[in-house]
Amino acid sequence: MIMKKAVNLKDIARETGYSIKTVSRAINDHPDVNENTRQKILSVAQEYSYYPNLLAKSLRLKKTFTIGYIVPDITNEFYGRVGIVIEKEFRRYGYSLLVSFTEESKENEINSLKLLLAKRVDGIILATVGTTGDFLQEIINRHHIPVVVIDNKAEGIKTNTVLHDNIDGAYVLTKHLLEHGHRKIACVTGPLAETSGKERLEGYKKALMEYGIAIEVQFIKVSNWRVHGGFDATMELMQDMSQKPSAVFYANSQMALGAYKAFKKNNIRIPEDVAVVSFDNLDFTDAIEPPLTTLDSVEEKIGLLASEMLREIILNKDEDRIRERLVKAGLCIRKSCGCN
Repeated sequence: MIMKKAVNLKDIARETGYSIKTVSRAINDHPDVNENTRQKILSVAQEYSYYPNLLAKSLRLKKTFTIGYIVPDITNEFYGRVGIVIEKEFRRYGYSLLVSFTEESKENEINSLKLLLAKRVDGIILATVGTTGDFLQEIINRHHIPVVVIDNKAEGIKTNTVLHDNIDGAYVLTKHLLEHGHRKIACVTGPLAETSGKERLEGYKKALMEYGIAIEVQFIKVSNWRVHGGFDATMELMQDMSQKPSAVFYANSQMALGAYKAFKKNNIRIPEDVAVVSFDNLDFTDAIEPPLTTLDSVEEKIGLLASEMLREIILNKDEDRIRERLVKAGLCIRKSCGCN
């Protein structure tokens, strides 16, 4: 057993039975080390509070061991869940996470990217607003910083992405309402400049067309992704009560939460008067009344896939290979759709 003193690599090597070279490579995240070996060594290093000199390590390896994570909305639980997974994954390899919020602003997103460039982060995971493609291209080509985009595609460039399968998810949710017999189904989605807003509308239309139902423009509302966006869009849908829909598909559960407030204000019951389904299985969705029918949670999978993709690029310096991963999700059925 190592004595309680300043612990060095030689002590870790003696305790684990591996060579000093192997211990050093494991602690410094070298790709040649077997993953099981790495975890055994890191476990012993953590147990005996071994902390490498990060400044010296950064200078030697020309790395800062920091990852940037940029998201549009601090209040959206989806981004928090994804971020927790990313931080947990990279912490295993000695990295820390720098988080920045853009408030869905292109200008703020560019400023956040500039800040992370100044901090010399080793990679960036970005939930983009979709319109900063030119600046992202410069970061990738000129500064050679690996970037993985989540939630939306970046306009005008091809980059590594991990995305919810928006079209399939919207199709599954809308089809579920159709199977309940609804034919007047509305859609409340996010900005169409963002692929998540555009593709979720596309999935909604796909389901209606499959059932031979005409697309009615008055049943489609485009808003922002927040609670008040869902509230305002729903109030618009309810203006003409003679033409109101019997069911509504919401493109995220923040919007759906706003819808619940709007329906309550108009004394409209869910699901007796209107059925409701939504993307994003967040913590509150089974706590509201009635519990909200959503897609299954995908945040952990998106966080894992984005982390694995970014780490692979950092280790292999494989900047030219472009990958896109789509994450599908099944239904999480509760009562808001009319199911028992």
